[in-house]
Amino acid sequence: MKRLLTICLLAAISLGAFAQEKECPKPEKMQEKFQAEKVAFLTQKMDLSVKEAEAFWPIYNEYSKAADAAHKEMMEAVGKIHKAQELTDAEAAAAIDALLAAQKKENELQAQYTEQFKKVLPIKKVAAFFAAEDAFRKHLFHQFKDKAKPSVPGPRHPMDGRKGPGPREPKDKIQK
Repeated sequence: MKRLLTICLLAAISLGAFAQEKECPKPEKMQEKFQAEKVAFLTQKMDLSVKEAEAFWPIYNEYSKAADAAHKEMMEAVGKIHKAQELTDAEAAAAIDALLAAQKKENELQAQYTEQFKKVLPIKKVAAFFAAEDAFRKHLFHQFKDKAKPSVPGPRHPMDGRKGPGPREPKDKIQK
């Protein structure tokens, strides 16, 4: 689910970032921009040396492709599960099995590639990788949240300072 949130946030942030441009950017350009930001963010948070980065990023790129494929399988199963009322019992059972298998595959990939990361990075930097990925997801979420804030001019909400109208009066207290 974290990967889904990351993808959704990526799409929203990328679209928001390019909203001021006259033409919509190509998905490849958005993906390139996202990847460059992610590489810079993770490299900085993990405090990778040049040598460590040269060893880490090829392994990470392999991991990322495999994890994305497993995640896609999981999301297809989730899509079917969301339509559970339209499925036969056998189809619902198959969708659940597919979801569990995809989740298991994601976990196995993470374990497998963590072992590879340990071969090229000190253990503290492997741990920093997990913290940095989590921090990057939060970073994306905050970017999305900041871009999604309405820019409605007008009075501030009296309760918390938000822009927009304050709380409404109950109907029975409105004077006619």
